[in-house]
Amino acid sequence: MNSLKKITPNKLIIKAVFVVAYTLLFVPYLYSIYYSMPANDDFAWAIEWWTSNRLVEMFHRVAWNYMNYFGQSGIMAVMLQVTLNPLYLFDNAGHSFGIMMIVYNTLIMVGILVAARKLFKEIFEITSGLQLDVLTLITAALLTTSYYYSDVYNWWSGVPGYSFTMMLCLLTCAYIVSFLNEGTKKAYVTMIVLGILTCTSMMYCVAIGGFYVLYMFIIRRKDGDIKKKIIPLVAFVVAGVLMVIAPGNGARMASEQRSSGMAEAISVTLHRTISRAIVTVQTKPWVICLLVIILLMGVLIGTSKKISIVNTILGGVVVYISAFTAVLLYVYGQQKTIDSEFTPRIYYVEDYMIFVGAAIIAFAVGCFIKQLVHLQVKQTIANGVIAAVALLSALYMATGMRYAGVIQYDIYAKAPVIQASWVLWNGILDEIIAAEDGADVVIERQNVPWCQYSYYTSIDEDYKEPLSEDAKYGNCNECAAKYYGVNSIVVYLY
Repeated sequence: MNSLKKITPNKLIIKAVFVVAYTLLFVPYLYSIYYSMPANDDFAWAIEWWTSNRLVEMFHRVAWNYMNYFGQSGIMAVMLQVTLNPLYLFDNAGHSFGIMMIVYNTLIMVGILVAARKLFKEIFEITSGLQLDVLTLITAALLTTSYYYSDVYNWWSGVPGYSFTMMLCLLTCAYIVSFLNEGTKKAYVTMIVLGILTCTSMMYCVAIGGFYVLYMFIIRRKDGDIKKKIIPLVAFVVAGVLMVIAPGNGARMASEQRSSGMAEAISVTLHRTISRAIVTVQTKPWVICLLVIILLMGVLIGTSKKISIVNTILGGVVVYISAFTAVLLYVYGQQKTIDSEFTPRIYYVEDYMIFVGAAIIAFAVGCFIKQLVHLQVKQTIANGVIAAVALLSALYMATGMRYAGVIQYDIYAKAPVIQASWVLWNGILDEIIAAEDGADVVIERQNVPWCQYSYYTSIDEDYKEPLSEDAKYGNCNECAAKYYGVNSIVVYLY
């Protein structure tokens, strides 16, 4: 009874608001992810190339990829791609693939938001649970309302290498600050383990190294034992170097049709990362609204921790460099030009880093302003002002159909197309399954309208000879044929 008395009507209203907000943010995602289907490398990772023992298969796959066809996703990603592949586990029965993708994406998003909350708590030493709840919710809105990454959310092979390692990256950063605040052995070991796992993906090496150096040796240089600080950094560097020197990197780059230098890659990356930010500001007005609300929270509520504007600027530099280098690896490895088509999943890495970083920086700037002008505002007034700005932002979005570009609304608008895409490809896969062993399968279908919320199976009209007995990898058509036990598969869409 005592615990029930503590739950006041105001607390119930607040909890209800959060439940409604998170429901609006994520239920549309559950719908689009539910209609996921196996695609591309999902077939390759589901095949028993060496053995029926998944654990043994995993080690064989890691070794083969490292030597022959590696990439920026890294070792940890390959291990998960093989062992937890929904296609291998449930053979795409019914909606099993989509259901498992919902499970994986939910766990990862929870981990990302827990990490974001912990970053706010540890960096600013925030003690108010409600303040942390609001900051976390706004961060969730930043991450989910502007862009959709089908080859991360809907494609199994994209999950371990991109979203899972993003979660590890943010958790590592959170535990870096936590260790400096608490100094416990648990935080120290957790930071090292998470950091090493993260650095098995080259996309996140600079993010981990940059944040670690900034916090350990610049912002908190006077805190902690220098030897204890150096050991994790060395471990992170060694893990990253082992990924960089993988022979499979060179072999994969050699398969590209053109060859360009690092200077061109840097130029392309600069253009793409800057233009992405400009387009976001120009076409996603709610992003500015959300960041302004976070800024106001810093100005009106703030933190007792003293904020350095120099450290805040350095943090912004580290965030951009982290996002820049992640994209640079992709541009250089794939030999991309300014006009090349970029896969959504590389923008996932850039956007998540920028959005989380921007949220933290906006709050830091707000706190700095509050401390600079010695602003003191009653909690009720601060809450009222922030709520009023949030309401005005919502009204602004409601005018002129500005909300039409919000991902959640667009998923709702495209729901029939999402379902039709799954029905089309599920029918194609059913026809392949029904074919006789060793058959040459030719399928013709009338295509359905495309939308960004579906990641197609990607079997196409390009005929490929069956893979040789000693082959250990192939393209989508080849691996799908091997997985389903047919000679070849060709799909014509009109």
